Amino acid sequence: MKEQNTKEHEERKTAEKYINDKYFEKGNFWLKFRQTVIVILGWMCFIIPIYWTLSATLFFNKKTLRTIWNYQEGRDLFYGFGRFFIIAFVVIALITIIFTIQNNYYTKHHTKKETKYDQERLLTRRNAMKDFYTEEFGQPEVRRSIKYYSVKPEQNLDSDTIREIYKEAEANK
Repeated sequence: MKEQNTKEHEERKTAEKYINDKYFEKGNFWLKFRQTVIVILGWMCFIIPIYWTLSATLFFNKKTLRTIWNYQEGRDLFYGFGRFFIIAFVVIALITIIFTIQNNYYTKHHTKKETKYDQERLLTRRNAMKDFYTEEFGQPEVRRSIKYYSVKPEQNLDSDTIREIYKEAEANK
């Protein structure tokens, strides 16, 4: 029980140290008032235009909703924009699909499929580096299992060490 209380106390101290929101603290009345008013105004700016548009267009025949405007031009404009956006979406989707198919075809049939590097040279260099790391720093399993390792000054590499290893490995090939 004592251990659990200690853990909860530590969590509370950490939360107090890193997480603070003056809105939820005691006091700060004007901050809470100002932020609440801003949030309410923001939601009103979001909801009122949606209600206005839907009540005058989609729900025009519903007697339970009060319509804000009654003009046929507004409904025509709303439905015209709706048709425009649907047609634009379909056209853009078709263009995207056609270009994707064309690009995939071009990539599959026209791009060169040869490697831009020498595979044998790469494997020779990779094996030379593996051998060097094993000689210098120990077996790979040991190296990868260590969480902290301090390099001795004599183990530091010169700036041209890797270049020399590559030259030697390619010469011995």
